[in-house]
Amino acid sequence: MNPNLHYCFVLFSLLIAAVYFGKLRKSFLALFLPYLFVTLVLELFAVYLYQTYRQPTGWMSNVLNLASHIFYAYLFFSYTRAYKHKRLIIVLTSIYLTGSLTYYLSTSFFNFSNYVLAAGGILQVILSCVYFYQYLQRNDSVKKQEDSSGLWIASGVLLFYLGTTICFSLYHYILFHNLGIFNLPLYNVIPRLLSMILYACIAVALLSWKSPQKT
Repeated sequence: MNPNLHYCFVLFSLLIAAVYFGKLRKSFLALFLPYLFVTLVLELFAVYLYQTYRQPTGWMSNVLNLASHIFYAYLFFSYTRAYKHKRLIIVLTSIYLTGSLTYYLSTSFFNFSNYVLAAGGILQVILSCVYFYQYLQRNDSVKKQEDSSGLWIASGVLLFYLGTTICFSLYHYILFHNLGIFNLPLYNVIPRLLSMILYACIAVALLSWKSPQKT
């Protein structure tokens, strides 16, 4: 497996966001354009720094991780209509961010933490499940059709973070037993494979977006 293949999926979803920005610009999905651009630039820059200068890039991963959780939480907040679900998203995301920043302040923001990543994964699994629950509660077929993009995003987020949460929860076990695929440790391979699914789902979501009908 080419370890850089997943960057092609980020680039592909970025191109979709750029091409269809005219359709998306009046919706919250328009934020995918700057988000995907920053994600791709940061990830490639981190690879460049590490491979060329052997500079530690943990802080860049931590920044991108926290920013991603804020971004996806905002998406689910925007899709959600029930006040109690919106409040739940705010409370859970605030708890996670507070806990993560407290941990980094007590240790170092430059360090990798599998616990922070696993906790963030649990957060996104919960938020995506809340979205699925809300979707199944709706009876309006027209509104459900408008929410098809949300289904793709929630599906991608659920699969990605469910897999990475399990992976990072077993980080020390994987490291101790030297478990890997394609000559790479599992905690590197699994997130990359699942990110391909995530970004493919994002691309389909952007393509399937329909503006809500005015009543």
